Amino acid sequence: MKLALKDVKIIEFGEMICIPYCGKLLADLGAEVIKIEKPGVGDAARRRGPFLDDIPGPERSGLFLYLNTNKKSVTLSLEKPTGREIFHKLVKDADVLLEDTAPGKLARMGLAYKDLRKINPSLIMSSVTPFGQTGPWRNYKTSDLVNWQVVGAGYVTPRWAGTPNQEPLRVLNTASYMTAASVAAATMGALHHQRRTSHGQQIDISQMEALMGLVAEHTNWWPYEGMSPTRTSIPEGAPRHFFKVKDGWVFVYADEPHHWERLVEIMGKPDWAQIDMFKTGKSRGEYWESLQPLIAEWIKDKTKAEIFEAGKAKGVPLSRVNTMEDVLKNPQFVERAVFVDIAHPVAGKLTYPGAPYKFAESPWSLRSPAPLLGQHNVEIYGDRLGYDKKDLVKLYEIGII
Repeated sequence: MKLALKDVKIIEFGEMICIPYCGKLLADLGAEVIKIEKPGVGDAARRRGPFLDDIPGPERSGLFLYLNTNKKSVTLSLEKPTGREIFHKLVKDADVLLEDTAPGKLARMGLAYKDLRKINPSLIMSSVTPFGQTGPWRNYKTSDLVNWQVVGAGYVTPRWAGTPNQEPLRVLNTASYMTAASVAAATMGALHHQRRTSHGQQIDISQMEALMGLVAEHTNWWPYEGMSPTRTSIPEGAPRHFFKVKDGWVFVYADEPHHWERLVEIMGKPDWAQIDMFKTGKSRGEYWESLQPLIAEWIKDKTKAEIFEAGKAKGVPLSRVNTMEDVLKNPQFVERAVFVDIAHPVAGKLTYPGAPYKFAESPWSLRSPAPLLGQHNVEIYGDRLGYDKKDLVKLYEIGII
């Protein structure tokens, strides 16, 4: 069967998570993705843990190994004219350029979209920046933590489980992954347009704007209600809360009247559950500080499995808070091959998340592990662009590759 993006050629010029994850999504569907890395040091993700056996190394980063499957790595510096000439040659034959440089940086090197489209009129250039190519914040820098807070997602995290005085939290790297999915979707739309018209275009992607979908349900509170939602539980419909059990944590979601009634049955119909102040969802919310410790006392000696099975039997949303060990052993995930083993020449065989979807006709495919730094210099620069071995040696010696 033919891979969905088999004929698509992509140049990836970005580091860490956002652009590399977008590149991975497209590469895993068959696109050829040539990843440009800094000579000698490579993508910054190569220096981020976790590392295999806690031994740091550019080929041992679990983050890098996951984000860069099915790609080819070349090293290239754009600081010198020769490097920019090579970049032109790479772009000339590409369908897409994925990049995350600061606004104006490529333009100062003569590599703005208006310059590159002269070389390749059908080129799609997906440009990701923190706040977009325009506006008063266009030159501001950011991080995943900053992204999470700027759009207000931290203010409601953790939802239903915090306290009014608790500091805002983040979910690890979610902002970067969510933005990457938006970049991939936008790029696919531009590819569809390119295939119909032969016209390329630049896509201006603001990380902040891409993340607004995370808080869409909360943004209407202010214009409609004149208030901002917080991470604390809404009094109506309690309980909705995390509870400590014998072997970890569970989440109890029993705010509907029938859920509460069944939870009371699961708890053995204790006398305290029958008193007036716990009879309605509203009153359970109002007296949550009294109700919470009573449920906590009942649940503390149970296991995650016991609570989950009891909820399943009664139709009550009682969820285990899974560790990574729990996730990897989950029979549903095992049956659907959610995780795959990837054999790498340095890191060996490791387990990673596999396809996030199931294609019937043009499948996801794991064809190669993350590349070694500069692994494909000879193939791309030599075999494809025509540089001979002496040229490559010279380019290496002067720091171009």
